[in-house]
Amino acid sequence: MIGVAGRVNGAHPRPRGGGAHPAIRAAPCALLAAVANLGIAGAAHPQGTREFLGEAVGEGMVKLAAPLIDFDGPYVLVHLATNRVYIIDGTSSLWSAPAGTGTGFRLAGSGQKWTFTTPRGLFRVRRKEKDPVWIAPDWHFVERGLRVPPPDSPSRRIPGAMGNTAIYLGDGIAIHGTSNPGLLMNPDPERRRVSHGCIRLTNEAARDLYHLVEVGTPVLIY
Repeated sequence: MIGVAGRVNGAHPRPRGGGAHPAIRAAPCALLAAVANLGIAGAAHPQGTREFLGEAVGEGMVKLAAPLIDFDGPYVLVHLATNRVYIIDGTSSLWSAPAGTGTGFRLAGSGQKWTFTTPRGLFRVRRKEKDPVWIAPDWHFVERGLRVPPPDSPSRRIPGAMGNTAIYLGDGIAIHGTSNPGLLMNPDPERRRVSHGCIRLTNEAARDLYHLVEVGTPVLIY
């Protein structure tokens, strides 16, 4: 299996993968679906619950009581209770950064309904991209009271909305940068529930993560 390259020593793995740029939207995903691919220790908890992750061993770093997945190598953990992204190796964190996740807001319009939560489960890094162009989904226009354009409309292409880096996990979910980093600086993790389902990092943290993970790295959203 492919894991995190270089841990936190600045090694730069070659980006791999390809395919069309997916529209970013919330997509429900059960934690149980991950068990078929990699074993997960423990059960899911409601988003926002302040469950204990591990012993604090430094600013933003933790020591887990036990491994969260059965995987031999570093992987990415998105911890929804504390709204942080970690790189975990065994029971030790190697890197972390504050993150923004889904608000839980519900929206309806144009004959559709959306719930903007960050899905739980086990994903893998599908591909990575620098300077991504966001292809805005229908909810972007409904939310603003605008007419929904055709799927191929140029108005759907929005440079900069995902910051300078995107790490795609599939099912319409990505870890990406942001054009509004101030929203991620609040020390209260509950105030960092600011996205439509994706995981937001500052542009600096997103680019760091880009260089620390390879395509194929497991990503546990928990």
